[in-house]
Amino acid sequence: MKIRSVTLFIAEGEESNIRERVTSLGLMLSATVESMLLSDSVWSTRVALPPVSSKDSPAKKSSQLADLDVVNYFSIGQVEDTHPALEELVDVARNNVFASINMRNISSFDRIERILRRVCEEEPSNGSRLSISIGNSILTPYFPTACNIYGEEGLAISLLYPSLLRNKLLNQFQDILAEVYASTEKVGFKLSENLGVKYYGIDASLSPWMEESVAEIIEFASGVRMPLPSTFSTIKEVNTMIGSAIQAAGVNATGYNEVMLPVAEDNVLKERVASDEVRLRDLVHLTAACVAGVDMVVISDDTPRSILKGVFKDLFEISVLKNKTLGVRIIFAPAEPGETIKLGFFGETPVIHF
Repeated sequence: MKIRSVTLFIAEGEESNIRERVTSLGLMLSATVESMLLSDSVWSTRVALPPVSSKDSPAKKSSQLADLDVVNYFSIGQVEDTHPALEELVDVARNNVFASINMRNISSFDRIERILRRVCEEEPSNGSRLSISIGNSILTPYFPTACNIYGEEGLAISLLYPSLLRNKLLNQFQDILAEVYASTEKVGFKLSENLGVKYYGIDASLSPWMEESVAEIIEFASGVRMPLPSTFSTIKEVNTMIGSAIQAAGVNATGYNEVMLPVAEDNVLKERVASDEVRLRDLVHLTAACVAGVDMVVISDDTPRSILKGVFKDLFEISVLKNKTLGVRIIFAPAEPGETIKLGFFGETPVIHF
């Protein structure tokens, strides 16, 4: 098991003070990770700012962070879909800084679609740094959605643990998960104590990274290949196990705390998309069971606007039905469904069929 990320949430302040505070806390975090002998366990360190106000420039915010190297990744936080300078997010993503759009209404679809297409024009992998958040704002360590919505400085942790569940039956999950969450909680408290910031908790979501495949876990537990019948119910069962394990371990949970299926980050899911077993429509439907069903999905830049708008309309309704926030990352590429593209450090990634 690895700690996928330790995300620092920085408080608002003067521009110069933000740089100073990020640098100070970032260096303290690195030193603390090293002193606690966690260098091999912590996969990434990250910084997220508060929401971008309507009077602030997203591009200017990102320029305060882009040249810093005290942590691995930076996010300017959430930007409302009505922000007058929303189009600046194209430059934010191109400058290797993360951000998310808080999509409050489907009426903002046309504007958001244009931004998503522009972000990916120069390099499709730039799209990985911009997400769309549907639903109420939440505090999660997961990028690009991470944002300091509470204002108080703190930290939160995400995990990488599919290998611990490999070839395990569902009835074995809860004890494993509870133990993982409890041991990680101790690390989180120690880190926050040393840095002098609030401990917000763990986002216990089951998320993949390439050979650490969530799709593999779901397929073994269900006994079928995704997305055949039993996939949906198995994902729901795993989500229930995650919730039960959080309660059993008595840990602070924050964020999504559900199964995640980002296509470009999961080798087995990539295979299912490449073989045309899993299509975009399947991922939309599975979002009713998992928080990130339409995530890191590569689609053709020839995709009709009507198809994409239909995806967002469905996701809005799913968010309402679940009463949960959804994270969406759609990446446009100059390729046809069934073809494969090189997607930065995500490697070879198939373009999905509708």
